[in-house]
Amino acid sequence: MRFALIGAGNIAKIYVDALAQIPGASIAVVCNRTEASGRALAEKAGAAWLPRFEDAVARADVDAVIAATPSGTHMEIAQAGAQAGKHLLIEKPLDITLARVDAMIAAAQQAGVILACVFPQRFTDGAHVAKAALDAGRLGRLTFCDAVLKWHRPQSYYDGSWRGTWALDGGGALMNQAIHFVDLLQWLAGPVAAVQGMTGTLAHSMETEDTAGAVLQFVHGGLGMIQAATSSWPGDPARVALHGDRGTIKLEEGRIVQWDLADAEEGEQDQLLGEEASGGSGAGDPMAIGFEKHRRQLVDFIQAVETGTPPAVDGTEARKSVEIIRAIYRSAAQGKRVTLPLGDDAG
Repeated sequence: MRFALIGAGNIAKIYVDALAQIPGASIAVVCNRTEASGRALAEKAGAAWLPRFEDAVARADVDAVIAATPSGTHMEIAQAGAQAGKHLLIEKPLDITLARVDAMIAAAQQAGVILACVFPQRFTDGAHVAKAALDAGRLGRLTFCDAVLKWHRPQSYYDGSWRGTWALDGGGALMNQAIHFVDLLQWLAGPVAAVQGMTGTLAHSMETEDTAGAVLQFVHGGLGMIQAATSSWPGDPARVALHGDRGTIKLEEGRIVQWDLADAEEGEQDQLLGEEASGGSGAGDPMAIGFEKHRRQLVDFIQAVETGTPPAVDGTEARKSVEIIRAIYRSAAQGKRVTLPLGDDAG
């Protein structure tokens, strides 16, 4: 499968490394408006360089498009790719409002192409073990489930950047960083019925929030919490905790760090706690994540295209985390509880 890689920033470099580990996959063209960085990454990938994504997605030697650009630009790239008949793999989030996300989903459906969104935390061994335990009812009734991301980013991360802007980032710590674990939480414990949130900008000069918290009510009646920050030095590994009346499972960046189940077999906990995480942590350095989880998701995407089956995180699945975060922003702005589904959410 031949890809057009749109973007040449830090996350685009992860895709170059990941695709190099997948037999039969290659990058045909790298697209970036800045020629120096675009040509440099294209050379590393053994690909051509083009400045306009419209030209890149239209190439005959491209089967699928990877959008690794600022979040608020994804819709236009996806629509152009779909119109050209190319399958679509979009960096998280799909886009920054539900109206834009829905337009992307509609474009892919109309064109008959695969649309997937990149959420690498779903591709850790620990997440799949936890999912299997939940699906089997081993935690009993879920009572409290939470996602906690207390990371750190320096002011330079935001200075002169699209990051931390409403127009292109769509938010701050919630929409950019914590969305990985919001998605994981809703996949494991959701769906979410209502939220009540608060946000603040406490440690940076930026438009959006660097600190946020929200209380959740799940459809099944259990409660939860989301904590998100890029204001917490030096940064801790992100966690998702799942508590029920028959057990507790905690994940730390893909690694199981607690496995206490009433029906646990002898030695089960020791075996699971000994498993290594799949990749590093972005707690203090966004480039410390490695490429293995991206490689796994790329393989899932390629298999979906080849077999015509849905990818693990299709457009409908990816929409859920955007809706939860948009609901938290609305709750914080209005100072009241917000129920899902949101309905109108054009931004």
